[in-house]
Amino acid sequence: MIHRLKMEGSLDTPEVAPSAPAVRKKKLRLKRRRRRMRPAVRYTAIGAAIVIIGLLVQFAIHTYRTEPRNTSAIAERELRLNTLGDGERVIQMVAVFQRPWIDYFRATRGLLVLTDRRLLFLGLEPRDLLGSGDSPPTFTEHDFQVDTAVQLRPGRTFFGIAKALVVDTPEGSYRYGVASQAWGKASLMLHSIAARHERLVALGRKQAKQRAVIEAQRRLAQQDAAKPKYYAVKRGDALSSIAARWNTTADRLREWNNIAGNKIRVGQMLLVKPQANETVVAGEVGATKK
Repeated sequence: MIHRLKMEGSLDTPEVAPSAPAVRKKKLRLKRRRRRMRPAVRYTAIGAAIVIIGLLVQFAIHTYRTEPRNTSAIAERELRLNTLGDGERVIQMVAVFQRPWIDYFRATRGLLVLTDRRLLFLGLEPRDLLGSGDSPPTFTEHDFQVDTAVQLRPGRTFFGIAKALVVDTPEGSYRYGVASQAWGKASLMLHSIAARHERLVALGRKQAKQRAVIEAQRRLAQQDAAKPKYYAVKRGDALSSIAARWNTTADRLREWNNIAGNKIRVGQMLLVKPQANETVVAGEVGATKK
């Protein structure tokens, strides 16, 4: 009996739990295994970081070497000396930059200029990285007629980071970035273009009304020319003189008025021009009466 109780007691005895330091070591061992990175992944990440750093350094050197100094001053001098026409007056001028997709990190910086005749972009292209520093500047010019077909609106450029002025034309759109400190001048240019468009629209409406009036007068003249014309014979008139006055012949007057011979009387109404069709009227509108 006593032996059986000892056996049962030994079976019911709970297992001894591991100590706290052993559990802590086991957890640290698992964390180290999880944090351990495969060699291929580690070397790939290191190589990518080196490439990115190299690109950033190259971009900084490239920008420093190819960015022209005093871009606005050089572009303005070229504008005054060789670009503006005789008597052409500058109204608004904004410093802008343009980045082509094929060479996005080489910005062409210059001026977007509104004159009394046109809207133009004059840009100074960046210097060649391997070229001489004394080489003459190269310019890019875009000319736009300021009319209702050309629109200037605000937009974004440089991956949506920088503000821009967008010129919409029937041939396509041109996007010019604007620095934050120059956006005030850009806003003034937008207002100037909008005011000019309003004047052009008003002028177009006025000209359309004038054309409508001229067309109505032309139609009335055609209708009037298509009507038959009569002439009251006066003392001293003859068929030949009446025919010469109305640009016809005496034989036609006799045929139209059933006259035999040359006898006419004072006060007689003679048909000097019969009713004409559309083709006859078109050829006779504006004929001078003698």
